[in-house]
Amino acid sequence: MRTTLEYVEPQPRFYDGWRALYGVYGDDMGDPVDDVIALSVWSWLLGGTHRVAAILAVDRDGGVVGFVHYRPFPRTLHANEACFLDDLYVAPDHRGRGIAAELVRRVCEVAAENGWTEVRWVTGSSNAVAQRLYERIATRMELITYRIPLKRPTDSNAP
Repeated sequence: MRTTLEYVEPQPRFYDGWRALYGVYGDDMGDPVDDVIALSVWSWLLGGTHRVAAILAVDRDGGVVGFVHYRPFPRTLHANEACFLDDLYVAPDHRGRGIAAELVRRVCEVAAENGWTEVRWVTGSSNAVAQRLYERIATRMELITYRIPLKRPTDSNAP
């Protein structure tokens, strides 16, 4: 059975649903999200700070069943801006219904409206289910991501 969904920008009334799903996403990514982080990101989404935005997939009862976070970034080799899709997640019991593809499609619309030249994202090498979707809707790049974690003065858990 298909559920009728709305695709909306974050609003205060959706915080609890987003927070619960964002927590599951963090756990699935092996990077648990505490309340301080969640409230910070939510404030960015509501306030437009850090140029981070979101689209929420909301069911008719107001439950958040999916989300995407995205932001523009400069492309220095092309002197333009593109869109980076930071997080994309759909509740496990709502998967296989086209929600993730619709969230990406809507981000592409926003990107086009803003004159951004592409939408780019990364995924885990073992995330075969997501990769099947991505192979249908995008072009796989041969980029490898590296990371050097840096200790922040207030972060006692960093290396």
